[in-house]
Amino acid sequence: GGILSTYSRGIAAENRIKSKLQGKGWFVKQSPGSRGPFDLYAFKGGRKMVVQVKSGSAHLTNEGRRSLRHEARRRGATAVSMHVRGRRISSRFV
Repeated sequence: GGILSTYSRGIAAENRIKSKLQGKGWFVKQSPGSRGPFDLYAFKGGRKMVVQVKSGSAHLTNEGRRSLRHEARRRGATAVSMHVRGRRISSRFV
């Protein structure tokens, strides 16, 4: 357990999703220090996506969902929450 392992698990999950999106032709930027409402900003053609990545038992709060949606609107992007648990990655529109 501990804060550091939770943080590094989060970074590993972000990197995994970043690679997956890049493999599908998205250009992906990581949010520095993951301090804002989203972890990844992805674009491809005219499409843009703000992504909040969660791992393990972590989940997106209502407040987090609201700020992610707000940020997406501000950027003309789609808000997506992606969750990494073990080998599975699930995603849903927020």
